Amino acid sequence: MEHDEQNINWTTWLLGSLALALLAGGIYFWNGNKILTRQTERSERRADSLLSVRLQQETDMRQVESQLATAKEDNTELVDRVTVINRQLSQTDVRLRELRRDKARRGLTIGELNRNLTYLTTQRDSLGNQMTAMRDKIGWLTDSNTVYRERNGQLGGEVTRLNSTLLTMVHRATLTGDGFRVEAVKANQKETAKAKKVETLTVSFNVPADLGLTGEQEVLLSLTDAARNPVLTPLRTETVNLSTLNEQIPVHAVQTVAFGSAQQRITFRLTPGTPLKPGLYRAAVYTKNHYLGAVEFRFRDSFWFF
Repeated sequence: MEHDEQNINWTTWLLGSLALALLAGGIYFWNGNKILTRQTERSERRADSLLSVRLQQETDMRQVESQLATAKEDNTELVDRVTVINRQLSQTDVRLRELRRDKARRGLTIGELNRNLTYLTTQRDSLGNQMTAMRDKIGWLTDSNTVYRERNGQLGGEVTRLNSTLLTMVHRATLTGDGFRVEAVKANQKETAKAKKVETLTVSFNVPADLGLTGEQEVLLSLTDAARNPVLTPLRTETVNLSTLNEQIPVHAVQTVAFGSAQQRITFRLTPGTPLKPGLYRAAVYTKNHYLGAVEFRFRDSFWFF
């Protein structure tokens, strides 16, 4: 019986340690799943792909959480069953003590004691088999929890890597066109920097694929001076919906562009019709809901007949 009591104490200690380990693992799992909330966006194609992977990883993590919760419930059930078995063993010990007292008091025969001992042995063997089965199940749950924790660690590493990648991306709202070029030519097709000599004004620029523009969209060109006043009579005025505000702009040229996944170069050619004045000019380009960038250039005055 002392050996059985030692086994029971050892089993109780083991289950308690397992419960503490599961609790510590749960806390570790909870702390490990704090996802960095600071994220930035980059191009729609790459960001959508990464976010899709991230959502899949988060779905996997929720499944792991559900499996861990199920394992915890199973462990609680096992602890309850061990408690019941310990109670039954205690009752058996009580009954054995009562039998011993009855033998001394009533002079029980050896046959009666043997029958009682056989019954108690059967009870003990049954309880021992149940304990063995529960130890096997506890081992299986321990192995399963180890696999879940390893999987959770891998998922946490994937999410951390994805978040680190997203943090290094450039926010799409900060991207604009590049490679701006302004050319002014005279009637003889030679370039000029004199305001009154300008016959044709060409503004060209690149639209990077990272801007994420798709489909056919109108590209608007707006020419203003240093004070943002129109320098020529505009075709119309247009309100563009930007990320932070709505801006009304004079439109001097419109071009419909079919955007795709590759960088595109857009060129506007304007014929002022009236002589330009010397000074600083600004050519800005927009779509209906995006600012594509701007370039500033200056025309100088002419002297005498030059």
